[in-house]
Amino acid sequence: MSHSGLTVLYDGSCPLCSREIAYYQKLQAREPLLFIDVSNSLQALPDGINRCDALKRFHLVGRNGQVWQGARAFLRLWRALPGWRWLGYLGAVPPLPWLMEAAYRLILPLRRKLARFFRKAGKV
Repeated sequence: MSHSGLTVLYDGSCPLCSREIAYYQKLQAREPLLFIDVSNSLQALPDGINRCDALKRFHLVGRNGQVWQGARAFLRLWRALPGWRWLGYLGAVPPLPWLMEAAYRLILPLRRKLARFFRKAGKV
């Protein structure tokens, strides 16, 4: 699978993930973005990406095949999005990537519970 920009791999079965991605898709990115829902088993994935791993963590693949995961993937994606670019660059300043990854790892196992909470609150 070849793409001339960034390939965003997200879990479409996660309501929080889907909502966030839907927001990003509405923005005019600085470079082409291809969004792939890895929860769809019929959807082809970029070379070297395992579906099980992609369902566990947010992944981004560059046109040259470089792969970013977790907080670093968000930082790279944000640099391509208007209104988020500043956070993508600021978040890359040490020790912020490490702190953001730690926060991401804390929130990751809670995303389904958070989705239920926000759904009950009428936010998702």
